[in-house]
This record gives sequence, C-alpha cells and structure tokens, in this order.
Amino acid sequence: MEVFLRFSSPRPYQDKLIGDILQTISEGKHLLANAPTGIGKTDAAFAATIPYIIEHKKVLLFLSPKISQHDMALKVLKGIYKKYGVLPHTTEVIGKRYLCIHPLASRVEGEDFYEVCKKLKEREECPFYKNFILNPRYPEAAILDRNASLKFGRTEELCPHEVAFNRLKRSPIIIADYYHLFSPRVRDIFLKKIGREMKDVILIIDEAHNLPDRIRSVLSASLSIRTVERAIKEASRVDKELEETLHSLRNTMEDVEREKLLPSDILGDFQDEDLWESLIERGKEFLDITNRSRSAMLTVGRFLKGWFEGEEGYVRYMTEDGKLIKRNLDPAVEAKLIFEEVHASILMSGTLTPPEMYRDLLGLEEERTVIREYPSPFPRENRLVLVVPTLTTRYSKRKEEEFRRYGEMITEVVDAIPGNVATFFPSYDVLKSVLPFIHTNKPIFVQEEGMKPSQLEELLASFKSMKDRGALLLGVAGGSLSEGVDYPGKELVGVILVGVPLSEMNVETAALIEYYEKKMGRGWTYGYIYPAMVKVLQSMGRLIRSEDDRGVIILMDERYTWENYKRFLPRDAITTTDPTKYITHFFRK
Repeated sequence: MEVFLRFSSPRPYQDKLIGDILQTISEGKHLLANAPTGIGKTDAAFAATIPYIIEHKKVLLFLSPKISQHDMALKVLKGIYKKYGVLPHTTEVIGKRYLCIHPLASRVEGEDFYEVCKKLKEREECPFYKNFILNPRYPEAAILDRNASLKFGRTEELCPHEVAFNRLKRSPIIIADYYHLFSPRVRDIFLKKIGREMKDVILIIDEAHNLPDRIRSVLSASLSIRTVERAIKEASRVDKELEETLHSLRNTMEDVEREKLLPSDILGDFQDEDLWESLIERGKEFLDITNRSRSAMLTVGRFLKGWFEGEEGYVRYMTEDGKLIKRNLDPAVEAKLIFEEVHASILMSGTLTPPEMYRDLLGLEEERTVIREYPSPFPRENRLVLVVPTLTTRYSKRKEEEFRRYGEMITEVVDAIPGNVATFFPSYDVLKSVLPFIHTNKPIFVQEEGMKPSQLEELLASFKSMKDRGALLLGVAGGSLSEGVDYPGKELVGVILVGVPLSEMNVETAALIEYYEKKMGRGWTYGYIYPAMVKVLQSMGRLIRSEDDRGVIILMDERYTWENYKRFLPRDAITTTDPTKYITHFFRK
C-alpha cells in the first residue's frame, strides 16, 4: 500500500514505525509506540493511516492534549496536500468557547460559558448561531483549521463552532482534543456530529503519556467552602429555602475532618436530585437577573450531582484549605469503553515508558495490544548526561544547608555551560528554597506558580532571546516549560534536574498507590515512581530536538543512582561528583 509521506524518504527508524502502524491498523489492534523525538511520529502516523482510511472508508481521529499541539498535525497534513494535491477533507475542532465570536459569551470563562451560550441560543440572542441554523454552510477547503473557521464565521456572520462541527460528517480526518472523546459529557455530542460508529474510527493519540492523568482530571471534581459561600449570597437573591440548605452544606463541610478519606454519604443530607436541579435552575436565573457570566449555584449543583456517582476507582477527601475533592484513580474505567470499540489505535510519545504501564492504566486488552520501542535517530555524542549523587531533595534532607549546597552546585554548573540553561525543580517550594543561593552572573528567569499563559509566553520569549549571551530559566518538572515546548539550537544547551519530581505523599497519592497495588500489584511503581520519571524524561527531552543540537543534562540527586530510577536513564550516563570537568571537556570538543 502506498504511504503519504511528505518528504522524499523516511528518517532513520521512521520506516519501521510506518510498517508497525500499517500492520496494527490492518489487524485492528492497538500500538503503543515509545518513539523518541526526531523519528517523525506524526508524519509516520498520517503517512500510514491516510491511504488506509481512503481504501476502507474509515475515519481518522487525531487527538492531542493541547490546542497548540494540533499545529504539528496540521503542518504535516498541509505538507501532504501540497505534495500529492489530494487529501480527504480535514477539520480541526477545539472547545466551543475558543471558537466563540459573540461579544458577551466570548468573555465568559470555564464551565459557565456553556450555560451562557445555551441561554443565548434558546432566546435567539446569538445572531451567529441563528444565521447558521437558517442557512448552514461551511468552506469546502481540503483543510479547515480553527483560524479558518473563525475567519469564515466572522466574514459570513456565522457561529465558527457550528461551522466546524457541522463539517465533521464530511471529514474523514479530524483533529481534536482528548476531551472530545474521553469526556463522557462531550463524547456523545461529538460522536453524533461525526455520524459514524466507533468501529469505523482509527484513533491516533499524540503525547499519549498525558492521557491517563488527563482522563483522571476530566472525571474528577472539587468544591471549596468559598464557592459555597458565594452560592449562599446568590441564593439570598432568588430562593431563601435554597439559601438555608446551602448554609447547612457549608456547616457540614466545615465539620468534615481534613486530609482523610471520606465516604460518599458524608454529604448524604444533600443526595437529592430535586436539590441539584434547583441549584442549577436557580443558578441560571441568577445569571438572567444579574447578567453576570458565572454562578456559584451552578457549580455547587453540578458538583453535588457528580459526588454520588461512581464508587469503584474514586476517592473523596477534604483538603487542609477546605476543598472537597472527588478524584478519579482509574482512567481505565472510561478509557476501555473507547479502546474496546475503535477499529484500531496508535498511542505515541517520546516518553511512553514503560509501555506496559500505559497498557494497564488505560485498560487495553493485552492480546490486542502491540508494544514497540524505537531508538533515537540523533548522534549520542551530541548529548552528555551526568548524575551528581552528593545531593538530594528527599523530604528528610530538606534543610537550609542542603538547599545552599544545591544553589552552589547549580551556580557552578550554569557558569560552566556556555549558553542558555533550564533548571527544573520537583516543586515551587523547593525552587523558592534554592533560589536565594544561586549566584550566577547570567540573567535569571523564574516561573512562578499560577502564571497566566501570556505571562509564560513572555517569560519564555525573553529567555530564548538571551541564547547568544546565556541565561538561566527556573521552572518545575511536569510544568508547562518542561513539557511540550521546543528549545531548538542555541535556545537551550543545558538542562538541570534538581531532585526527583515525586508527588507529595498526601491522602490522594496514598490512595492511588493502594488502589494500583490491589488492582495490579504495582502500587509504588505505577502510582509513585514511574509518573515522576516520566516528568524527568520529558524535561530531559527539551534539550535535543534535532540532529544538530548539542547539550548537557545534569541530574542532581542520589536517587538517580538507585535501580528504580536509574533504569530510566541512558546507559551512557556518567555518575560524578565533579560535573564541571566533564562539561568543560564536552563544550571544548
């Protein structure tokens, strides 16, 4: 079968990946592909699957965790179209609120957007939606991305979301987000728009190491005492009886023991469908009366409705700062509903390790799952990996003297690296504790907790602009600067990992470990160690993004010499108490 590759020849190991994908989809199986940066995973996935969906009349659904990661998929598809002059209709869909051009609704954030949107449509107060219903139309272009939908919607005065979603039935290739398929509330609507059965879907999951946690997040919820207090104020304007009930809810929450596992009937007095619906309806009334964009009563009503659903694979607890949490522990509860039905799936990532863990976490059938790992196409001599075993962020050692030693070692290493260096910490607390002891002459850029996307973009741009002089970027492992960001060429020549980014040993982490131990006999590995090391590998992966990139990685913690952690590291990693000696020699070569 011909493949649709936009380049004249495959990259190293890419032909092997293409072959494995072709075999997987032809046999109707699932492929877990642990393929490092540089192989060209997205190119391989489309090259193999596009001819197949044309011949067998299937739908190709490409899902990624972030809207920004759609761009690589769209770039590949546009390259294929340019080369071959033909491509099945392709449509990108994103969350409705990101495609809204209504002057009022587009300013509303979070879940309340959907209530405002629904209200405007019901009242026929959204001219863009009304225009589309009266005269539905959309571009016939081969590729309709989010920008094209927005442009067409503004030009034609049509709802861009309806433009994109109503083209899905004519689009054999769809670019979307995880939640379109893995959120139960969104999935039913999405599948109706596609108009095809799941058995006709070939699923490509990009950056698949994110999928288990993303599903857990979608299936989880929280409610703070502060939100209930806001709901009380709202209810005082529309329903005195509800106001009293909400007072009772607040008192109950204040009496709940903190940082302990809770039974679902801890809120048994509020297990009343009429109450939930009243809160939701009164929340809508409050929005009508005040013309506000958010309602706490809506939030409380939705939370209570979901609190009592699902026992297996969930924990409930109250945080120290007064927030009720219902947290999903088992993404397989939802994921296997999808993977059992689709024709085939390709799950790919540069850090899908160990693949068997992701198979188990997502509930993939063992006999239907193919596991493949591919070597890096980049020269090993372009990268130096060092382990410094004389430091640790183990909780028992977190004292000022240890933070001082970290600061001195980071300063020494950063000054020895001729260019930009990123240092990733296990938490913001550790970052703040070490920062006062870093005394490099290079400019320092610090990621702060709660930064907005625009602030992070500005911070990142400023750091990258210093590539010729050299600067130091401080962030957290597992954060937005250590995953999904490219630092090509001289934009990054050194990465430092401070400690091991293990989850805080709180009630939720303990419950996760216990659950995976009971279900799979792998509690500590699946629930604690492996997730931390995936963050480490993602951070390390920021450094070498092309065959011309060169740089050093320094892992500062004694635990990287322990077998449970060491097994994830490159075999040529060097353990040393004098990293600057190796760094100086590396950059002199």
